[in-house]
Amino acid sequence: MIKQKGMKVGAVSLWLLLLLAERPMYGYEIIKELEKKFSGYWKPKTGTIYPALEKLEKNKSVTSKVEFMDKAPDRKHYAITGKGQNELAESMIHWSKMAEIIENHWETHQAIFRHKAEISKDDLAKVFTHVAKSLQGTSNFEINKIMPSAKKVVVKSPTEPIEFKFLYAKEKTKEGSDKFEIHMELEWNTKPSKGKPD
Repeated sequence: MIKQKGMKVGAVSLWLLLLLAERPMYGYEIIKELEKKFSGYWKPKTGTIYPALEKLEKNKSVTSKVEFMDKAPDRKHYAITGKGQNELAESMIHWSKMAEIIENHWETHQAIFRHKAEISKDDLAKVFTHVAKSLQGTSNFEINKIMPSAKKVVVKSPTEPIEFKFLYAKEKTKEGSDKFEIHMELEWNTKPSKGKPD
């Protein structure tokens, strides 16, 4: 796996360095802190954390010191080094940019609405009728009127020309019957309001 410039550590190692930048910790303490920070969404395993710590130590990003216990198992405490601090700083720049890309992608994705469900022929006919009426008139589309389970989104009445895409597919099922699929796509621009960008 090729790492991009500036991406010094992976996600697990990044979290380890972030925790150790706060204070030195021993292995079990690190696991518990990660569970707390992720609120149970990620439960790190010893088989993930300890090899990552060993790799960081081998890379001289962290250092370790064994605490000998009288009536309990010995503890190995880990602390971040100067090299680890530098790697953390560089990696944080990379991960911040990654987070920004994800956030921008999410905002774009929020503008995409998908609906897939089983529907009767009568209900499907009503959908096409509503679309046809909106195309013939000047009224706006109300997506939730076409698909009741969809969010309430008003789409401006289309202006011409309208780009139309049609895909027809047929395949055999395992049971031997025919399966048909029709995909239709309409695409158009709307006229911007006077004095306001659309």
